[in-house]
Amino acid sequence: MVLCDVDLKSASGISLVGDIRARHLRLPVVIYSDNDNSERIVEAMENGATNYVTQPLEPRLLARTVEAALSNLRLAGEVEKLKRRLGGDHKLGGLVGRSASMHKVFDAIRDVAAVDTTVLIRSETGAGKELVARALHFEGPRADKPFIKVNCAALPETLLESELFGHEKGAFTDAKQARMGKFEAANGGTIFLDEIGELSLSTQVKLLNVLQDREIERLGGNKKIAVNIRVVTATNRDLERMIQEGRFRMDLYYRLNVVPITIPPLRERKEDIPLLCSHFVDKIGGRLQKGNFTMTDDAMALMLTHPWPGNVRELENVIERAILASPGTTITASTLQFLKQPFTTTENTSFTPGMTTVYPVNAPATPQAAAASAPTGAENLMALGPLKNAVRAFEKQFIECDARVQRPRA
Repeated sequence: MVLCDVDLKSASGISLVGDIRARHLRLPVVIYSDNDNSERIVEAMENGATNYVTQPLEPRLLARTVEAALSNLRLAGEVEKLKRRLGGDHKLGGLVGRSASMHKVFDAIRDVAAVDTTVLIRSETGAGKELVARALHFEGPRADKPFIKVNCAALPETLLESELFGHEKGAFTDAKQARMGKFEAANGGTIFLDEIGELSLSTQVKLLNVLQDREIERLGGNKKIAVNIRVVTATNRDLERMIQEGRFRMDLYYRLNVVPITIPPLRERKEDIPLLCSHFVDKIGGRLQKGNFTMTDDAMALMLTHPWPGNVRELENVIERAILASPGTTITASTLQFLKQPFTTTENTSFTPGMTTVYPVNAPATPQAAAASAPTGAENLMALGPLKNAVRAFEKQFIECDARVQRPRA
């Protein structure tokens, strides 16, 4: 809140109230005056002042006035949240959801979008971490500045450091000219570090220094370069366990985890599936120029019963496949029959302690169990040794099997 003298020496307190209100709609402004000038007080209130007090300032009265102003601000925030939910405001940026858990994500984004606090986004793969990062950027005051994304798992350590911090000419063999890094490119805006759990310990130290000093140093250089950036990170890894195993620095973890935002997996918010389906049907149908698609009740029932191990990304891909496979403009249950095929990967999509580990239906629990449940001949393939021999043996077995299936009956 702002406590403002109505009679400023270098400017009018009343005009200042108007300027504050124009920039910050909900920010409380309490004015005070040396004399009980009702005309000026009324003018200030008309310009957006929340309340007023007169001098000499009585401490208890001032404290109550400030408390009331802040209480009204909190109440207005709660009313605004309720209006958004009851009024059908189920989108924020590229995020879509009407569930209570997704509205908590929306509220968290709105609460911290206007400040430069470091945010750690946590979710399973495909749940929408980048969309949250983009919403944090484009809903805040840095929206007209750069948004730079870096996937920390996509590059080896040596290239990643050059990508993040840049390098000077001659810093290494192929450094024929100086190059700006991603931190410099994001100056004034937001840098989004995805898969932060993949950073090496040496790179973690350098990132910690950037967060502490807001300065970077190019590879091969000795000049400190100041950067004005907001840092948003994301991971699907269990960072707490990595800290215990000595693979992630605790001091960096606390620097990154100032405001955590956890995106719930799609299987835990199935009430969002119809809204997501409608969103992707319109989006993908328009992009592919296939017309306006609809979905039958049987098709929607099938979507609601699917476990969605790939989360929202999988759902989007399913909708696109269904649109391409549909002869008309209606997605039916028969169009989605591929959803009933068993999911064979054994990858664990869990990312935080205490969450249920998700294994696909009918998937073996261990590699030993997978080998035991493999078709006849699989053990022989595993015993063949070199990959080339195994591939040849598999091709032979596959062709013989196919020939038996295709052979006409007598």
